[in-house]
Formats: sequence, structure tokens, C-alpha cells
Amino acid sequence: MKSVVKIVTFVVLISFLAACGTPAAPVVEAPVAEAPAAEAPVAEAPAAPVAEAPVAAPLSPQEEWLKVNSLGTYDTGVQDWAAIEAAALAEGELLVYANSSKVEKAAEAFMEAYPGIKVQAFDLGGDDVLLKTVEEQKSGSFTGDVWFSSGGAELVGNVLPKGYVLRFVPDTTKGLITEEYTNPLLMGRLGTSVWAYNSELNEKCPISNIWELTNPEWKKKIFIEDPLNDASTLSKLITFAAHPEEMKAAYVALYGSEPVLDADTPDAGWLWLKRFAQNGPIPQPGGDEVDSAFATPGMKENYLALTSYSNMADVMEGKLAFEPCWGLSPMLGIQSQSYLGVMNQAPHPNAAKLWIKFVVGPEGRDPWAKFGTYFTDSTYEVPEGQKPLAEMMSMTWFIDEMYAYDNMIQARDFYLLNLGK
Repeated sequence: MKSVVKIVTFVVLISFLAACGTPAAPVVEAPVAEAPAAEAPVAEAPAAPVAEAPVAAPLSPQEEWLKVNSLGTYDTGVQDWAAIEAAALAEGELLVYANSSKVEKAAEAFMEAYPGIKVQAFDLGGDDVLLKTVEEQKSGSFTGDVWFSSGGAELVGNVLPKGYVLRFVPDTTKGLITEEYTNPLLMGRLGTSVWAYNSELNEKCPISNIWELTNPEWKKKIFIEDPLNDASTLSKLITFAAHPEEMKAAYVALYGSEPVLDADTPDAGWLWLKRFAQNGPIPQPGGDEVDSAFATPGMKENYLALTSYSNMADVMEGKLAFEPCWGLSPMLGIQSQSYLGVMNQAPHPNAAKLWIKFVVGPEGRDPWAKFGTYFTDSTYEVPEGQKPLAEMMSMTWFIDEMYAYDNMIQARDFYLLNLGK
């Protein structure tokens, strides 16, 4: 029994030893998935900056006024007249600066047509219209509404460039008034200054060429408004100087040779102005005085003058005795313009627009519709015996206001230096 036990114990021990000597099978673990290597971050393009909408600069009071009233650069050339009239009636007033006594009659007609608008129309004279407008605009005391005056060189060279007066052309004039009569402002009417003679003392004009005004027989025998005190008259004389080629041709036609220029006369135009001044034209304070001096019925002494063609109405009534020097070479005279414009920052801009529309129409222009006056409306028929506008324009030069502005001081000094010498 003990032997059996020993044998069994031995076998177990051998089996145990054998098991301990055999290496254990390796344990196979599930492979662990390695995290992928981190990729280098891709640099993104910087986002384009979002453009901010520009902040519009606030409009100046003047620019705001222009925009609200469709003037200046905001003027489209097309108007809603029902709206303008309604706004004008709401404004209720209008102030017009003019250089014509007849403006009061036009104001009466306007108030009859638009009884809700009270009009104050002042005949200030051209110089005072200019002075009052400039001083008001410079001081910011915006009072006037309408410019209704000639203005001449100062208007073109100073007032308009500074924006003191603004161009306004009613669309109702389209097809009636050509563009040449709307720049730099709308021309309400034209004034014609002509060289004239006493028709009682002469069967025809005693001169046929403007250079004859510089000849000895006419020394101190020519009446004009004083060019040293009247910028308009000086501008008309300067306009002759502004056409040197035509003045040269007229000289050659009269004398048969080219003019010999002086050291202070760059061309034939300025030579004429010099010799005209040296011939001592007699200055007068105004047009009425000029007419009385050379064209009073019953005169015995012969004179020539630069006068207004519109005063032919007085000739027809027997108050004066003169006739234009028809056919005068190179030109009979000068055309000047009466302009219409809206004052900058006018307190009654719609009433101003309505006035301009009215005064270029048949009813508004009626106070000026007499013999010798011209209107730019092509439908206007001149009185019997008056030269049509197209024919008169062929015998006159438009006053050269820009040339006059550029040469005004020089010409005044030049004229004074040579006067009567």
C-alpha cells in the first residue's frame, strides 16, 4: 500500500515538473490602433477685410439747399410745375432785384396771375443790383430771390463763378428759346446799342465806317454815357477792341492801308479805342441825356451818339429825331443782355422759378414789348418797322463780358489816359 502511494506521488511529481519545463504559449494581444500622426495645420488665407460703406460727408447748407430745390448740379432741366406752383404759394412772397422801371408793372401782372404771392420788385439800377447781391451773399444775409438785370462783366467774371446767382431755364421754353440765349444765364430780353445820327440834320448817316469816329471832323462831336462811371458803356467800347481782325479790315477798307500800331496798342481794336478816346467823346450821366444832347427836335448843330435802339419809340412819337447808322462797317453796335437767375439760397426759390417762367412768357414780358426791344423767344413778333432779331444780330456784336472783365481796369486807365489828347 505504501508502495502504491509512493508510485502515484512520483508520477504526479514528474508530471508537474514536466509541465513546469514547457514554456507557456505567448498571449497575443489585439493590436492597439495608433493615433494617426497629427498633420501640420494648413494655414488658411486671411479673410478679406469687409469694406465698410463710406460715410457720406454731411452736405453744406448751400449744397443742401441746391439739392432740395433742384438747382445747380441737381438741376435736371425738367420741372413739375404743379408742385412748383404749390410750393411757391406756400412761400407766399418774392423779392426781385432788377434794373428796369417796368419791373413793377410785371410784378402787378404776376400777382394777378398768382394772387397768393406778394411780390416786391425793385428797380435798383444795374450797379446797385450787383452791389446788393454781392454784399448779401458775402455776409450770408440771403434776402433776394431773383436776379433780373444785366450785370455785365462783373456778373460773368465774379458773381457766377462764386455761385451767388444760379442758372434756371424753365422747360416750358424748350423749342422757343435756343441754347445760345440761355448761357451763362437765361436772357430775358436783349438791349441794342447803336451808333446813330440826327435825322433832321442829315438825310443819311454822315459816316459809313466806325473809324470815321476817330477823324478830326468828329472831335468832341460824339455823345456817349460816361464810360468812366458806367461799366456797361465801357464794356461796349471794349467789345469793339475785342474784335481786332474785323477792326483792322474796316481800317484798310477806309484808308487803303494797314494800321500802324503804337507801342501801347497791340492790335487794331485797341488802336481804335485809343483814337476814339483822343477824339474827346462827350460823356453824359445817362441815356436820356445822350438822346437830348444829339437828337432833340429843332437842333442846329450836328452830333453822333451811341444810343439805345429801343428809344426809337420816342422817335416815332416825335419826342426825338434820330436814326441808326444802318450799314456801318464793321458793325452797327452792340447787343447787351438782361439776365434772369435764382439767387443762391433764396428764401423763396419756388416763387423765383415761377417768376422766371412768367416773365419770359407773353404776359410777363408785355411791359417791355415796345419798338426796339428784343426777346429771345422765337415766337415773338417785333412791331412793324423794327428789324427782326436775326437781321439785327447780323449787324451787332454780343457784348464780350468775359473779355471786358479781364480788361476792365486796364481799359479804363487806357481810356482816361488818352481822353481828349
